[in-house]
Amino acid sequence: MGFNKIISQEKAIKLLKGTLRTKKIPNALLFLGDAYIGKTSTAIAYAKALNCLNSENEDSCDSCDSCKKIEQRLHPDIKIIAPEKDVITVNTIREVEEFVSLKPLEGKYKVVIIKEAHKMNNAAANAFLKTVEEPPFMTTIILICENIHNLPEPLISRCFKVYFTPLSIDAIKKIIPDMQQESFFRIIMGKPGLFMSRDILKDIQWFSATLKNIKENNKKAIWKDNEEIKWWIDFLCIFLRDSLIKLINKVSSDCCLILPLDFKLKENISVQEIFNLYEEVQNIKRNIDLNLNKSILWNYLVSCINNLITSSENRKSST
Repeated sequence: MGFNKIISQEKAIKLLKGTLRTKKIPNALLFLGDAYIGKTSTAIAYAKALNCLNSENEDSCDSCDSCKKIEQRLHPDIKIIAPEKDVITVNTIREVEEFVSLKPLEGKYKVVIIKEAHKMNNAAANAFLKTVEEPPFMTTIILICENIHNLPEPLISRCFKVYFTPLSIDAIKKIIPDMQQESFFRIIMGKPGLFMSRDILKDIQWFSATLKNIKENNKKAIWKDNEEIKWWIDFLCIFLRDSLIKLINKVSSDCCLILPLDFKLKENISVQEIFNLYEEVQNIKRNIDLNLNKSILWNYLVSCINNLITSSENRKSST
């Protein structure tokens, strides 16, 4: 996949093509934006363009031996790093340092792509800062990040920043032409990779089932790991966003398809209250990787949600 196959990230692609055209290749790039919107695909396309054997323009040919090896993750000069057990440790960064210390074997550039770079612990981030400050010759490092707040400022300031945005519904339809249910477009929130990597219907059922714990005042957290917490919060944000639309537009029918029918907004709820909770849960999501206590977080969110919604049992008792 070259740049020409990446949809709806024109600003990011334009910036990257500019570095190729002017031959001013940054030693470290920071790809910023939500998950599942094309950051990793773009990083791989950039690695191809840097090492393509046939192309001298701003994109790769996608057919030479170098492009094929990169696509198949077999190129000896391209290294892709991902967190292990939800963290990137200093040992992983040491491996990166050793990798970039050697000259390219086949390609023009050595390229290191670090997925979920915001999951570097402090020791790893500090160790990596030295590599960015004194980059080896003909080496480019791409940090893929969802939460810039988890990276130290000195590291951020030394990277060339490239911003990615959620995709429009029209763009998603081009990527996933077989998607039939219109409601899915709202649920994936501009992140087509969600639909391709997860069973959305199953996830909706899981989220709805977890709300029974709220009705039953179950104090035990229902999440297995940080990624589940983020996904659960994403669903909660969909409900809050749809609820805002309902209140602002004064829509009488239910517009959220991810909640059980017996969960509805309280009649006297205000737009500001929903805004406040939305901002609060977004802030919580940004700090999930700081290993917040799951039980405390669950009880806090249950309390917040109970202030906003009412179940059919509560409505019956009040009538």
